[in-house]
Amino acid sequence: MNCAHFFIRRFSFLITAFFISICSSGQSNDPLMNFNYFVKFLNDNYGLFPYKSLNWDSLCTSHSRLITSRTSPDSLFIIISNLAGKLRDKHLWIDNDKYAFNFSLGKVVLTSQLDSIFASRRKYKNIDLIKSKYLNNKVYSSEINNSVAGLSGDDTGYLSIGWFDRNIHRVDSVTTEIVRFLSNCRYLIIDIRNNTGGTDSSALTVANHFVKTGKCYQISRIRKGNRIDSYTDPVYWSNNPMNSSFTRPILILINRYSMSAAEAFSLALKGQPHIKFMGEPSAGAFSDAEDAYLPNGWHFTYSVGVWTDCNGVLWEEKGIQPDFFIKQSNEANSNNDLLLEQALKELKKLTPSD
Repeated sequence: MNCAHFFIRRFSFLITAFFISICSSGQSNDPLMNFNYFVKFLNDNYGLFPYKSLNWDSLCTSHSRLITSRTSPDSLFIIISNLAGKLRDKHLWIDNDKYAFNFSLGKVVLTSQLDSIFASRRKYKNIDLIKSKYLNNKVYSSEINNSVAGLSGDDTGYLSIGWFDRNIHRVDSVTTEIVRFLSNCRYLIIDIRNNTGGTDSSALTVANHFVKTGKCYQISRIRKGNRIDSYTDPVYWSNNPMNSSFTRPILILINRYSMSAAEAFSLALKGQPHIKFMGEPSAGAFSDAEDAYLPNGWHFTYSVGVWTDCNGVLWEEKGIQPDFFIKQSNEANSNNDLLLEQALKELKKLTPSD
């Protein structure tokens, strides 16, 4: 899931809420009914309950006691958000025309604040600064995956990936062009900081252009049935090197806002002998997410299953761990990208292979 998809859903929510306001009875706004609907929906569909160390039933009971027939919509939103926050799931969004909540936000915020919140994260990766200061404004760019590629110095390539597009054929075509563009480089930096996800299949398509050896890297299972531990048969994800794969030393830059398909991309590359990661742990939100609505029209998303690596290790909440840990500063620096500069130095310590 990425930010663009969120705002598309916001538009969808407004249309849905409009028709609900016209067509539904007053019962759809009953506070306790909406709370109980939310709880039952997660009980029947949420995919990560077996991996959460909490007493969900007890939490639901204690939160439901806060609700009466006089509970205001604002108070109900806070109560539901507080309950959802106990799951610590960054794929669990709740929003309406006034408020939004996600665990990564840390609190309930006004929907009118979301633009500025997402914009504030750009200080950790200012692509305009990168293009002008480190790539001399000579770049290959594409709207597919919001890709930007260029050369830093004579021998180091740089590739920024903003998300993973649904159109796999175009993703493969653009990535082929980028690898060709960077083919003479001895080193490569792939920057997926602030990459908020997209499509796992697209992430795999890109990863195949940068691996030396094929291997299983991810197993996904989707919740099914009434039991919280009942899942579909596992799907095994494996990468497969391309004939023209870039297999010289690669550093991948990640941060706390690299999530979902960006983390699947990271799993596909983790453990390759020529690839290292630098930055801070990624978001820890691997499962696919789906949309749903409360009877009152409020929109929410939820994790549909469990995604692990091929050793069965669950990285949910933990995130991809970097080989070189460098915590991003909370102070904006408009003149330098300190993590990118450190990566350029670290790459020179690696031995390129022919």
